[in-house]
Amino acid sequence: MRDSRIRLIAEIGLAVALSIALNAVFTLLVPIGMPFGGSLSLNMLPIILLALMRGPFVGVITGVLVGFSDLMFDPFVISIPQMLLDYPVAYGLVGLAGLFALRPERVQQLGEGHSPTIAKLMTYAVLGVLVGSLARLGSHVLSGVIFFGQYAPEAQNIWLYSLVYNLTFMGPNMILAAILAAVTFPVVYRFVIASD
Repeated sequence: MRDSRIRLIAEIGLAVALSIALNAVFTLLVPIGMPFGGSLSLNMLPIILLALMRGPFVGVITGVLVGFSDLMFDPFVISIPQMLLDYPVAYGLVGLAGLFALRPERVQQLGEGHSPTIAKLMTYAVLGVLVGSLARLGSHVLSGVIFFGQYAPEAQNIWLYSLVYNLTFMGPNMILAAILAAVTFPVVYRFVIASD
């Protein structure tokens, strides 16, 4: 029991470190940022992969930690409630990808012949990315309406303004994460199954 807790803490720490590293590298390679925060990044991928392996609780905890780390390295803060919505809450919601978790311990209990196919793993990965990314998008849109709505043109609905603004970076992030999760999750899953 103790070893499994230590392993889980190590997995969470590794996911947070990978998120930080992916964010830093991607920001250097593709320095595209939005004027009121938001950028292209792959930092959701480790949260999603861990959530798909260990479930939504672990995913949300990992996401919150990634949100606080992103806040330390690349902040855009105008108030504490906005900071919470755009960082720990938004990234924590990415962990909801774990609603599609295929936990290795559950598959092992079923025994030989019950291992999920690559197509099933890829499908669950894409579904997890969609749920986690859309939940994060919702948090950013809400933050945009509450804290940045005054920047919307007068005739434009602030919800639409916030949705379009946030989709400009979340859309590409979601597509990249879905492709990479679909490719990497089957490999990560088989590796974790073998080491559990």
